[in-house]
Amino acid sequence: MDTRALSGIGWLVRREAARLGWRGVVGIVLIIGAVGFWLLALRPMRQQGQVLHEQVTELRARLRAGGEASAPVATRSGQLDAFYGFFPRVDTLPDWIGRVHVAAARNGLVLETGEYQLEHGKDARLARYQITLPIKGTYPQLRGFVAEVLEKVPAAGLEDVVIKREAIGVPTLDAQLRFVVYLGGAS
Repeated sequence: MDTRALSGIGWLVRREAARLGWRGVVGIVLIIGAVGFWLLALRPMRQQGQVLHEQVTELRARLRAGGEASAPVATRSGQLDAFYGFFPRVDTLPDWIGRVHVAAARNGLVLETGEYQLEHGKDARLARYQITLPIKGTYPQLRGFVAEVLEKVPAAGLEDVVIKREAIGVPTLDAQLRFVVYLGGAS
């Protein structure tokens, strides 16, 4: 296309936009946006839903053909053993503590001190390893550290958080975080 044709198309678009007014232009833009959304988002999702529906239908047919007797039936004790099998063993504790320290380093925090305490009851199948860490850092650093620890140590839980700030304008926070790592193989 040459510049004359482009300027002619531009003139035509401006003339029709002026004739429709701003409401008409907004309406056309919304219609074009809806069509684009349907083509780019809804149509692929509908196709994916159809594929998933076909898979469900196939799996139901296979289940009916195999009968219910072929499906493994988990006993309560088997389910309980599987639950306790999720938790890492006590002898892997140094690896999990290492992940906590790596998460602190990645978020720019220094763990100078900490209290570490292993607790397990007489007949308990799980041990609790309590980690109390005093930390100084900004709010994004603390939040990133907590998120990374909870992601990298799946058997960990955040038990307690205490946050103090010296003054309103100071970005550095004094925090004390207490994590608990649950460990299997305690009995």
